Amino acid sequence: MKIREFTAADQADITRLQDAFMAEFFPEFTSDPRQYQWNADIYQIDASYLKNGGKFWVAEVKHDIVGFGGFRLLDADSAEIKRVRIASAHRGKGLGTSIIRHIESYCRATKIKAIKVDTDGRFEAAISMFTNLGYVFQRSASATKNNIVYTDNYYEKLL
Repeated sequence: MKIREFTAADQADITRLQDAFMAEFFPEFTSDPRQYQWNADIYQIDASYLKNGGKFWVAEVKHDIVGFGGFRLLDADSAEIKRVRIASAHRGKGLGTSIIRHIESYCRATKIKAIKVDTDGRFEAAISMFTNLGYVFQRSASATKNNIVYTDNYYEKLL
């Protein structure tokens, strides 16, 4: 597995992985045109991450993009991890952890002092990964859409 910086040529693969993620975990929204507003950052990596001091990486296996993740700066001292996705066939192999560690390493090297992340409360593997990597639970927030309750859990790690 190789982790490298995102390039514009990767956008189609990023979109494909994001669309597969939505179909798998949020099928109720796949035909809802608002999903493109809610996920606008993933379709505009350059504008949403790179031009604002953030970074975005892809994970490759045999030259195929099988995962990605990035961060946005919140301020000079803190960052927010966003959009960590792993293709279903490659989950459970440590790729998510590798991407998070890569992000953390970059943040340490650039003197960022804290990293924040949120994840859906149903994503037990992600919650376990962040907890095992030293992220501390901060709070939960719930919202109801189409009679379904969605709970986001918020975590932080001091570097």
